[in-house]
Amino acid sequence: MKLQFHRLLRWLLFLWVKVEVYPRENPPYDLDPHARTLYVLADRGLSDLLVLTQISNRLSLPSPLQHISVPGGTYYHSVYSLASPNPVIDWLRRRRKQSHLLQDFIDILQSGEPFKLQVVPVSVYWGRPIARQKHWIQVLFADTWSVGGKIRKLLTILVNGRSTRLLFSQPIKFEALARDCQYSADRVHDFLLDQLSRQREATFGPEVNKHKLLTHAVLNSDEVQSVIQADTENRSREASLKRARRYCDEIFANCTQMTIELMLRLLNRFWRRFYSGIDTFNIETIKETALTHQLVYVPCHRSHVDYLLLSYVIFIENLAIPYIAAGNNLNLPVIGRILRGGGAFFIRRSFRDNPLYGAVMRAYVKQLIELGVPIEYFVEGGRSRTGRLLQPKLGMLDMTVDAYIKTRPRPLAFVPVYIGYEKLIEGQAYLGELYGEKKKGESLGGALLAIFRLKGHFGKVTASFGKPIVLADLLTRVEPRWQNRIDEIDHRPLWYRQAIDSLSKQIMIGINHACVINPVNLVATILLATPRQSIDRQELVEQTALLIRLHDTTDALNSVHFVDSVNQDQIDKMVDKKVLRIRKHSLGDIIYLQAEDSVLMSYYRNNCLHVFVIPALIACCFDNSALSSVAKITSIIKALYPFLRTELHLQWEIDELDELVEKYVNSMIKLGLLRKVKKGLRRPKRSARRFMDLNRLILIVQPILERYYMTFIVLWQSAKTPMTEAALEQRCHLLAQKVSMLHGINSPDFFDRALFRHFIDTMIELDYLAESRDGTLLFTDSLDYISSDIRTLLSFEVRCTILGMIRSN
Repeated sequence: MKLQFHRLLRWLLFLWVKVEVYPRENPPYDLDPHARTLYVLADRGLSDLLVLTQISNRLSLPSPLQHISVPGGTYYHSVYSLASPNPVIDWLRRRRKQSHLLQDFIDILQSGEPFKLQVVPVSVYWGRPIARQKHWIQVLFADTWSVGGKIRKLLTILVNGRSTRLLFSQPIKFEALARDCQYSADRVHDFLLDQLSRQREATFGPEVNKHKLLTHAVLNSDEVQSVIQADTENRSREASLKRARRYCDEIFANCTQMTIELMLRLLNRFWRRFYSGIDTFNIETIKETALTHQLVYVPCHRSHVDYLLLSYVIFIENLAIPYIAAGNNLNLPVIGRILRGGGAFFIRRSFRDNPLYGAVMRAYVKQLIELGVPIEYFVEGGRSRTGRLLQPKLGMLDMTVDAYIKTRPRPLAFVPVYIGYEKLIEGQAYLGELYGEKKKGESLGGALLAIFRLKGHFGKVTASFGKPIVLADLLTRVEPRWQNRIDEIDHRPLWYRQAIDSLSKQIMIGINHACVINPVNLVATILLATPRQSIDRQELVEQTALLIRLHDTTDALNSVHFVDSVNQDQIDKMVDKKVLRIRKHSLGDIIYLQAEDSVLMSYYRNNCLHVFVIPALIACCFDNSALSSVAKITSIIKALYPFLRTELHLQWEIDELDELVEKYVNSMIKLGLLRKVKKGLRRPKRSARRFMDLNRLILIVQPILERYYMTFIVLWQSAKTPMTEAALEQRCHLLAQKVSMLHGINSPDFFDRALFRHFIDTMIELDYLAESRDGTLLFTDSLDYISSDIRTLLSFEVRCTILGMIRSN
């Protein structure tokens, strides 16, 4: 009778309630079907039990209504509530909940009888408030940290029942849990309570103070007060406080439930209208980390869509929405307010000459870290126009690490995030900027016009989460005694600067590790490695498949994913999106790129350039010679690697290259790209199919080597009249631009000024160049060795072309 009544209540409840289950796998996690199962709920509410029963039946999981028997004839349901049945009486008597169930299970274990039990903590959320509520109706109906009465629960279900979420946590073996808790029922109870509490905080986030209280805390912080005190000679204390308060209003986020609900609905429509889906990778690791660490998300920056994408993915995966550092160029009328309501706080591009603004920003970040709020910022600063990862900016990293060391409220982990697109919304705008057009400033009218002009379909989007970088572990590796040297932080000692530098490099490497290669990336890599950016349709499919096999057989970058292989249907989709062009032919269709298509495709090629750069360098060793050896190849790559490592954010150390090169060589032998002979390694014959395949690998990395070679030639020419770093950069930039125009190199990153600047800086850092007292550059003898290695990798025709161009100028 009771079961029938329970079934009736479930039927009535699910006439209205709609439940999303996480994780989305069916069944969630690996449950042992032969072991007893105990579900753990935080609340004793009947509604939570009804939801759990309905979902467990739907997923063919053990029912929470079935019995677990113990010796002596005692039976328990397979569900355990952490809340006391009489919380008021327990509070008055100053006692905690006594769990006979847990104690009986522990007694069985201690008696030595076999007793397999898996414990599954379960969270049921009725709606998902993620910001402080301002209206009494929202407060009444929201599912918050507090426990409400039955009437309130009914109202909550009526208002939020359509957006109910049920989260299964990882199953726990009761035997191991009891042993770790020293066979104490109270400790087991506390552990389970802590598990669900941490899950709730990871989902909802910590409670953030009101704007007024946060402003008060920032204005009274040591950072701000010290700047105000130092500025009393120029202006009054009241005037400085007024300025600081104005900066607070300019910077602070003002997260509201209404804004987030509105943005969620708009984004749902946006993804359905313009994209075919969002692929998410490695999110489960981040969910586990969020239970114990404060998270700082550090994604690459490819598009304005990045802001919306990452917050949306984080929200739908039941993680707390982060507060996002956005450039103040986005603080536009209306749009700025909406973004601020969604968790954005605004930061100026530069405030080196404004110490008060800098102090307010530092104090605000410190408050967010102290409260445990998840944070997100783009470590590259601006959006990449070339598809490469830019060099990291250290400002926000410095503020975050400084705040953590001084407060240390809870462990903190940085989460690198790779974001990839099959087609960029800003593609045409980037095209103009790459060819020298001035970047258009953001405005409300321009933003609205861009939204209304948006047409077409942009394929799939990818969000891939890298391995979290635990800050305390990194600091310990750099300086084991860092916790005793906190007083030094304000003076930025050497170990602290080294920690920031190491963190920035690990983040960029982490983003590359999380790379997800889509069919557009593969097609771009192959097409741009053909002399005229055209290829037979079937051959394109085969060539992209070869790249995948080269990666899979090497086992050097296991963390990199390929979302799909390139097939005929994929090519048709790219043609429909106008990513590719097709010319019909009776002997086989020709896939080709127009001039502007080539520029945009170089963007997608650059997303995955770091994955193929080592095998491409190996192939270059056979451009001028049919024979080589592993030792010679390794020696050449070791000479060039420091430059490539800093430019492409590669993860291997120099002493790891011997093994890495050997792995790639063995893989290339298996695929027929190289042959083993008595004298070493031989490339395929020129008439062989694999010779062309090897040549295409060469063309992947050749533009980078041409840039390096061009810089060396200019340096040698300047031996009699030395140049400054700025003059060398400008000269190389102009020459590369001219070479690009004359020889139809449709890749603006070939003459990207920033890449030349970074290459020159790396040469100075590695002591290939030195600065004289008058600021001009002097090159050392070791420069000859590195230049000869590059000459070895470039064909005679390419070298002659570059030399002829430089001599004529």
